[in-house]
Amino acid sequence: MKKGLGIILLIMIVGALLLVSCGKDATTAATTPATTPVAATTSPAGTTPSDRPGSVKPVPGAVSGGILRGIITAGPAMMSYRGQMGPQDATYVMPAVEFLVEPYVTEDGTRGWEPFLCEDYTIDPVGKAFTFKLRKGIKFHDGSEMNADVVKWNIQQQIDSGWFQDADKVVSIETPDDYTVIINFTEYSNQYEFNWGWTAIYSKAAWMEATGGSDNTTHEAGIAWAATHVVGTGPFKLKEYKRDVSITWEKFEDYWQEGKPYLDGMEFKIITEATTASALLQSGDIDVWFQGSSAQDWQELEAMGFVVKNYWPALPQAIFPNTTDPNSKWQDKKLREALEYALDRPAMAQALGRGFYPPSSQIAPETEWGYIPDLPTREYNTAKAKELLTEAGYPNGLPVKLLIQSVPASVDAGEAIKSYLDEAGFQVTLDIADPGRFFGSVWNTGWEDLVLMFYGMDVNYLGTYMSWFSTDPKSNLASFARTDFQKEKDKEVVLIADTAGQRAMTEELMKHLYEEARLIPLWLVPATWVAHDYVHNEVYRHGFIRWDTENFWMDPH
Repeated sequence: MKKGLGIILLIMIVGALLLVSCGKDATTAATTPATTPVAATTSPAGTTPSDRPGSVKPVPGAVSGGILRGIITAGPAMMSYRGQMGPQDATYVMPAVEFLVEPYVTEDGTRGWEPFLCEDYTIDPVGKAFTFKLRKGIKFHDGSEMNADVVKWNIQQQIDSGWFQDADKVVSIETPDDYTVIINFTEYSNQYEFNWGWTAIYSKAAWMEATGGSDNTTHEAGIAWAATHVVGTGPFKLKEYKRDVSITWEKFEDYWQEGKPYLDGMEFKIITEATTASALLQSGDIDVWFQGSSAQDWQELEAMGFVVKNYWPALPQAIFPNTTDPNSKWQDKKLREALEYALDRPAMAQALGRGFYPPSSQIAPETEWGYIPDLPTREYNTAKAKELLTEAGYPNGLPVKLLIQSVPASVDAGEAIKSYLDEAGFQVTLDIADPGRFFGSVWNTGWEDLVLMFYGMDVNYLGTYMSWFSTDPKSNLASFARTDFQKEKDKEVVLIADTAGQRAMTEELMKHLYEEARLIPLWLVPATWVAHDYVHNEVYRHGFIRWDTENFWMDPH
């Protein structure tokens, strides 16, 4: 399982996790050549740890108290061993787990990275060192201290487990004092800030207790324990987890951010059926519906007076053909192109999204890096799709299987896609899978023909490319093959330090993927939650890889 089944993503509207947020702030990315030393702290110039734009400041008007009751669509199968954590696993333990470096988004929309469990960090391309200066006084839920030795152990575990991207470039990890960690590397990459800075930190002491005193990072007893336990530095401790039923969190009284968290706890029910979830929200039995709602739900609940909040990140939806199997019919580019010509994406996006879903004509959205205004695209043309099917040797049609998730929004989308593809000459069978089988296929075993799947929404889309589509991805889409062109360009792109060069290369790579029809973009599903008006949270403001649950709060009600 490459890269521990991928980076953190969130199960959003389609009931799947989706997450990805990486790369530098598009407006402040480094312009220093890779051959020159550069301090890569991404907080705006002149800030101090107390006034950075992230979530480490008090929330104006916030009051303390209360148990937040929410709905999610699944829970973790592995809680704290990164080597066996899929995107859904990592997302659902965010209340307990924090990272050395985390993303931020300011009120004006500026995006970037900020030191979090560390006070500062620097990347020196000449000295070939990534240095973290850790915050002092941070405790884990078990009372042990977060220090340099613990952080080094966590980094080593992520290397040993296969999670750590670019691990082959790590020469050594040094701890010159109790609060400094230095990763020495062989060559510079513009992806280290995300690949290495965004590192989850767990309790080494808790692991050693589970293993009988061993600090072996891949100890079998530790991995077995980690499946059902998580001990982090986050604002909430795990109280109880009933698989497929609920997950309960309680306030961590020794949390390092003074005065936080505001809530006394959080109780999440695991519900995949939208009608049930909506009824619980309307009855007042829950406070917020985080995941699993559809555009129809948003429209109906907003009319009832509930708060429906959309955020800048979105989950681009796409059809991915199986291009890894050398015997797959989808090795034929004509068939892949026929898929796109067969689909009326604007009509489907409008019908399914009720005005909330922008249709996608390219892999990158119009506002992001990688979008090319004059790129020739394959627009809806049933006759052209039939012509390509015939040229590929299927004049009488082609039976195909489309793998989708067993949640209403995905089923609706699958049925719409099937209708258009059938009209063009495909003969589609919908393979409706529960989350376990679906993500097991996507991240591990692969899919037979086609899968309806999301990919990441990044701050600059170079990170999206590197995490999802590159030859060394974090999110290992099991049946998505990479090309020789990508192999060569991937070596070049990580060495580019200036913004203009990164953006140009992102366009070149996205153009290549689109022209090769390696995936068929469909539409964007915005990050959205639905709640009563007394609930206050900005869960998706920072993107898909950070839930700042320490800042959640509720008005008395």
